[in-house]
Parts: sequence; C-alpha cells; structure tokens
Amino acid sequence: MTDFKNKLYSIYSRIYCSGAVFVNDVPVIEWFGDETKEGGYGGDILINNVLLESGKYKVMGKMYPRKGKEVVTEEDTMMLQFFCADAENWKKSRFQFHPQIESPWDGLSENISYPFFEFASEIEVELPFTLDGWQKSVDFSKMDKDKLFKEVFAYYKQIHAILRENNASKFLALSKEKMTLQEQAFYFSEDRKNDFLNGVLQLFNQKLDVEPLNESGLLLEIFGNGKLVRLIKSDKTQPLQFKSKDTDSQSNIELEVKLHMRSIEKGFSII
Repeated sequence: MTDFKNKLYSIYSRIYCSGAVFVNDVPVIEWFGDETKEGGYGGDILINNVLLESGKYKVMGKMYPRKGKEVVTEEDTMMLQFFCADAENWKKSRFQFHPQIESPWDGLSENISYPFFEFASEIEVELPFTLDGWQKSVDFSKMDKDKLFKEVFAYYKQIHAILRENNASKFLALSKEKMTLQEQAFYFSEDRKNDFLNGVLQLFNQKLDVEPLNESGLLLEIFGNGKLVRLIKSDKTQPLQFKSKDTDSQSNIELEVKLHMRSIEKGFSII
C-alpha cells in the first residue's frame, strides 16, 4: 500500500446487463430498470463510506437479465476494477491496487440459462479512520419481518411526503447522519460540503413531481450484517423517485435510502 494520508478507494464498473455490485453485502452500484434494455453503464464510485474501517472485504458483481429479458445471456458482461488515490491529488495519484475481476472474458455459456450470475474477490484496504457507521446498530435480522416492513414503510412515507413538498431543509435534516459519514469518509473540505448542499438544493428547486409510493410490490431488504434495512421494488429499482421532465432524454432520479437504528428508542435514521 502507499503512504497517502487520505486514501480514497473506488470501484470502476462496466455493466452490460442489469446488475449490482456489493461490498460485503452492501450494494454500492445498482443498474436496473428501463435503461438496461440496451447499452450499458460505466463509472467510478467511491466506497470509503461503506468500508468504514481498515480490513478485508468481499466484493461481488451480480449480473441479472436486462429489462424485458428472462435470463442472462452469453452477450452480457460485467467488469470491476479497483482503485486507490490520494484525496488531495485524485487524478495523478490514482492507481489500481487489486486485480480486476469480471464475468468470463469469452462470455457465459450459451448452453445454460442463468437467472443471475455472480463473481467475487476479496480486497484489503487501509484507512486512516474508523467511522461511526452502523457497526453497533440494532440487528434487524432478529426482528419480526412483517412488523419491520410496516415500520420501514411508515418511515418511507415520511420521506415521500417531504419530497412531494420539495422541502430540501427537512430532507437534509433527515440525511444529516449520512452527510456527516460521507464528509468524513471522503475528507470533504468546506467548499466540497457546500457543493454537496448546493446540489441537493438545485435538485429540490426543480420542483419535480414524485412517483407514487405504493406498499404493494415493495420488498424488505436487510443487509450490512443485519444492521441496515431498506425497501426495494420488485424490479430492483428504488421506491423513492423524482419524475423526469423529459423521459425521452433522462430517466427518473432515484433516491437510494439506507436506514439503521442506533437504538430502538431513537428509531430509524438515514445513514
């Protein structure tokens, strides 16, 4: 490893199918919905905020059928690269710290119908901090799932109402814990913090309509070693979405929400 003071870890993915990338069991990249019908996704995403501390982590790519398809075919591919960089000098310092992993280079077998396909590797990271994330939060895996679903859905309804009101200040208040975690994980300067806040304000100032939030068809997901929970649609897209003003040129803006509980008494919070 290098002697960078402020290390930033990232995963660069190329996804030509529907798919998701997980660090341990926490999703960090998700590519689902109408956009997967053709073409693909490529991009770099920082992962310090789900690593939380130094150690070894399993990274898994999971391939799913494109929208409208029933199986993953020999034409579908996914590739993941792993990078580390100095937060103060991202472009010049960035290097690949772990061998890339990918679906079979010559394609999946055309003689097998894959409802999904997985591949994985283990990475090791060194961070200058241990973040106070969800490590000590309430274990949702030990709770009654029907009761938990109703409680999570009620919290989602609160968020949904705030989105419909285009109330940026209330949304930022609910997201304070997540923002603090990201500021620490990504070594945000004051300018970067302001840029992030301005981005949220610009989104809400568009006064976009919000997709309805319907309880039917939603699934409960528990991850983060039992400490995180969320709702997801049956097509694996997010329940909380701002509607696009021009669906021909831009898809809806999905808001991915992860919840945890410091304690039963404190209740849910976005993390």
